[in-house]
Amino acid sequence: MDTLKNLIQRCQQRHENSLRQRRTVVTPALYNKSYPYHFKVYCAHRYPILLADLERSHISFMPIGQSPENDIGPRTLGGERFLKRQGTQDWGMRRWHASWGIQIYTGIPSELNGANWHDFNFSYQALHDSPKDVLTCIESLIETVPNPLLTMTKSGGLRFSFRLPEYLHPNTLEAKYYIYKESQTPENSVQSDVYLKISGFEGYSRWDARYEILLGNVLDPPVIAKEVVFAPIDALRVVLHTPQPEHLAQEKINTETPYSLGSRNLNLAKYAFLNRGFSYLRQENGVHYWLPPRTEIDDRFVLLWEDEDVVWVRSSVPDIGLPTMSTLITDIWDDTGILSLSSHVGTLVPDRVDKVQEGELSPLAIKRPTPVLNKSDERVEEYDTGEKNGVQTNNTLNQSDRILGLIADESPEKHYKAVSHIRDGGITCLNVPTYKLAEKLENHYQNRNLPQSKR
Repeated sequence: MDTLKNLIQRCQQRHENSLRQRRTVVTPALYNKSYPYHFKVYCAHRYPILLADLERSHISFMPIGQSPENDIGPRTLGGERFLKRQGTQDWGMRRWHASWGIQIYTGIPSELNGANWHDFNFSYQALHDSPKDVLTCIESLIETVPNPLLTMTKSGGLRFSFRLPEYLHPNTLEAKYYIYKESQTPENSVQSDVYLKISGFEGYSRWDARYEILLGNVLDPPVIAKEVVFAPIDALRVVLHTPQPEHLAQEKINTETPYSLGSRNLNLAKYAFLNRGFSYLRQENGVHYWLPPRTEIDDRFVLLWEDEDVVWVRSSVPDIGLPTMSTLITDIWDDTGILSLSSHVGTLVPDRVDKVQEGELSPLAIKRPTPVLNKSDERVEEYDTGEKNGVQTNNTLNQSDRILGLIADESPEKHYKAVSHIRDGGITCLNVPTYKLAEKLENHYQNRNLPQSKR
């Protein structure tokens, strides 16, 4: 198929260079009495769409923030609220004005005619390790329907989306289904490469400008029978999957994991632990405890903490596969997204860091220097003409100060002509760019007992 030509190369390029998110576009809804704004999101690369179109397509969605630390779903990873379809008015107007894309809540909330939304998520690692087998599976899936929906993710993986009547998989009662390969090393005995994750009962499918639709329309995913769609998946599973002896729980995420651990670096470390099968235990005095995969023994845990923007890891016992002395997480795993101290160009790792890694010094000894700021003499001057204001601004910028503050005060009393026009029974039509300015204007008129305005 022409669309799949050079797909491996494209996935490699995307894995190395992700696309960027794009902010939600807000425009006034001139003829919409139910909602004062139109919201347009870029739910995939060069693919703008109105939230009203998502609602008409029976798709549940929620706003997300700008990457990297805010591009995640709400604080709860489930609950009764998200079993009901979420639309534009289920989220506050301020959230949409500040949003940078959407997430579709798959499964029951996005069902249509009894068919729930599901996703086959093929990881970049699967394409890297077994490109021929994965592409054969994807081609078989595409040929089963006339309107396939295939997406490239920001990490270079592929996602095949569809609606499926009844339940997820004909051969299991699990809500999530995986294909993965164990890849233990002498340094890490719990590592595994996840090749395929299937979600559909509850879960998220991200849709923002970092993703790219290769085939299909997000508003019209195909509807496939389970007997048809799982035939290629079962064939791929025979080739790639290496099952665990007892149960399939390598990638199951603990629903009690906190939404945020307190900082961007700790959140990146959280996903690194979850992706390796660890389960979150508890937090004590700023230290986060993690339970290794395939264990329920409380004295076998891994400690995670941050000190002065540096993330540390320490294992309680040596057989977990992680160091038993305080070690930088970037020295253990190179795919966390956390910037290593040694990665700064022209910056050497301090000797104290080496001593901390060797256990000779406490991590608390690493401190950043206190910034030194000099405050200039406070001067408040007012000028009436633009020329004098320009001269004063140039004089201020020519000083040695590095932190400047500007307070631009424009009194609304100066616009007496508009106020007097309204008091005389006149009508004005104002095109205000944001809802914040509209609220200020309304308050200004109401404080002066002017007639009620209409939005």
